[in-house]
Amino acid sequence: MKKILTLLLIFSLNSCSDGDFDVPSFEFTDTVTSCGEYVLYVTNSGKTELLALSLVKTHLGTTVGEKTIALGASVATTSIKATYRILDSEFGTDYFCQNIPPTQPKVTKELIATSGKVIIKTTQVLTGTTITGYKHEISISELLFFDGTDRVYFETFPYGSITIKV
Repeated sequence: MKKILTLLLIFSLNSCSDGDFDVPSFEFTDTVTSCGEYVLYVTNSGKTELLALSLVKTHLGTTVGEKTIALGASVATTSIKATYRILDSEFGTDYFCQNIPPTQPKVTKELIATSGKVIIKTTQVLTGTTITGYKHEISISELLFFDGTDRVYFETFPYGSITIKV
């Protein structure tokens, strides 16, 4: 009987696996960085994790107010693409701005959002009575990353803000 119980105990301990993917903390700096007008990204303090948004020209416009845009690969081409990456070392400031993607640092994990909603609230930046730019406050709701194996979900995620000068 002891042998059977020992055997069952061994099988039960070996049957559980937490996998090799740690759920990301999504603790990014408050600074939204851009490459051109249409790629925005935030990083963790060590610059080894990032969350990038790929936009379309009309998303960061000059219309004051709030708009919601669908997020995910299965939506129309007017949607925003969100990519979460874990890198093996710190990346430089030109990581997204190169014509040919860099080979270093290496991407150790990449998740592309399958669904969500990006909310962009646009306000005018005034100097006296002159409009000198537009501030875009960005947040994401119902953010889901799923690659067939790993699923990461956030009900709300404050992405950050960026000011575009005119």
